[in-house]
Amino acid sequence: METHKNMLTEPIIDMYNVCIRYGKDPDVLKDIKLTLQKGSFHFLTGKSGAGKTSLLSMMYLALKPSAGTVTIFGSNIGYASRDAMAALRRRIGVVFQDFRLLEHLSAYDNVAIPLRIRGMGENEIKKRVKELLSWVELDKSMDKICSTLSGGEKQRVAIARAVINRPEILLADEPTGNVDNDIAVKLMKLFIELNKLGTTVVIATHSKELIAEYNYPQIHLENKGLKIIPALRRVQQ
Repeated sequence: METHKNMLTEPIIDMYNVCIRYGKDPDVLKDIKLTLQKGSFHFLTGKSGAGKTSLLSMMYLALKPSAGTVTIFGSNIGYASRDAMAALRRRIGVVFQDFRLLEHLSAYDNVAIPLRIRGMGENEIKKRVKELLSWVELDKSMDKICSTLSGGEKQRVAIARAVINRPEILLADEPTGNVDNDIAVKLMKLFIELNKLGTTVVIATHSKELIAEYNYPQIHLENKGLKIIPALRRVQQ
């Protein structure tokens, strides 16, 4: 019974005494301790150069710590094999600041990629992709090649691709940075609905307005370290 209880309360992301450095350069982050529970929602904040991208890179398993331990889904990534890392990544959705779309494919095909990797049938893929692209107001652009889309449209395609698989963790780097306010509100509603379904959400942002409006706790990076800034009031969803 005690084992079952521990399994239920095990953090989805746990970092202990983590340092990140590149080559012989000074530490970007140092002695980081961070525990995120399943179903939590945090903004990731800090000045440019504070290490937000490096921290996100560890969370989506593109970067291993220079020192310390990072455990995700109960697995220490320092000892995980390449196949194990690939399996863990499939449980994580990522919205990159530079989008990383396959520019020669359509918006539809970019969003469908995670579902095709899963082996889902094309009829179900068509239903899910069309529904999601309609939600982010791209239903009239789903057949357009991504290289022809605007920055804001590419942003929405990248977000749709990240969430289509209903990931257990969603990491987003400035996801509302290239869209107007109405679309930003829709995207935040999408993230909040995913969170209600159990997805752990971390959104990196510089937007003071976004932080004030939704008021989730912040993972704040400063002076190579980290602190949690709690939400000041109850979030209305």
